[in-house]
Amino acid sequence: MRKIISLSMAALASAALAQPAAAKATFVTFDPPNSLYTYPMSVVDGVIAGSYEDTSFAQHGFVRAADGTITTFDPKGANGTYVLGMNSGGVIAGYADDANYLGHAFMRASDGSITSIEPPGAVASYAYGVDKKGVIAGYYQDGNSDWHGFLRKSSGKFKFFDISGATFVAVYGMNDHEAVAGFYRDQADITHGFVRDGNGTIQTFDPAGSTFTAAYGVDEEGAVTGYYMDASFVAHGFLREPDGTMTSFDAPGAANGTYVNGIGAGGQIAGYFIDADFAAHAFVRSKNGRIKTFDPPGSTGTYGQTVDSGRSDRGGVIGFYDDSAGAAHGYLRVK
Repeated sequence: MRKIISLSMAALASAALAQPAAAKATFVTFDPPNSLYTYPMSVVDGVIAGSYEDTSFAQHGFVRAADGTITTFDPKGANGTYVLGMNSGGVIAGYADDANYLGHAFMRASDGSITSIEPPGAVASYAYGVDKKGVIAGYYQDGNSDWHGFLRKSSGKFKFFDISGATFVAVYGMNDHEAVAGFYRDQADITHGFVRDGNGTIQTFDPAGSTFTAAYGVDEEGAVTGYYMDASFVAHGFLREPDGTMTSFDAPGAANGTYVNGIGAGGQIAGYFIDADFAAHAFVRSKNGRIKTFDPPGSTGTYGQTVDSGRSDRGGVIGFYDDSAGAAHGYLRVK
């Protein structure tokens, strides 16, 4: 808890004069060549990975180096490439659609080589996270149309997991200690959040009043974040501490919902909210609960994705924004 100190009016004035002006956030906007819609998904030490849709409406992967150089890629035979996660070594996780639009998980190494990581017996598979050791996390559908979570070691060995009573399991977040977070659907078709720690222990949860819970990120301390829907179908953000303590929150001006997409270094949370006019704006929430909202210049709708997991000193929020022509562009917001 922040300590409150009482000051005289003269002291307050002196302190105010002595304080440097708050640094204004700056935006770097970017697009891969020929991109119509750019969707950054992961950022580590200023390196950004994501997907984009070209002017022929084909989906591809990209990685943007810290110096701004952009490399695009697709697994062989891909009918659409979707990048979801990246680690500090530049290893990327995602999936590629086949001709029938079924996803197949892949890993792209820092040298550009791409390896299929599909679990045995999978009809469809989706990779969403990769840790510093190269462990990949995701979920897959088997031949009986059942869904399972998986972790794949760098050796190629798989671990699988299920949640009791679940008819569907989705993994969306991972930290460097093999903890994963996501959500599952029960037999009553209600969606709940879960976190699985590095030892394999699974805890399920819902914020108070939730009718739908979706966890999208887990930080290095095991804190989980995402959003939930209340009985009126309005979305709110939540933060679940490692001890299970739950905090719900909304961005200022969120008349029609707060949506959380990711958590980065220092416990910073990124997402977006919908205002009274149904326009989208991005936000970043610090560990102490302070929320800053923002829009890049020229935005008609801004979406926050996540915060740099390696550079807590500069913020490093990524996401995308729509322009007046309806195109979507990537951005990096730094302090």
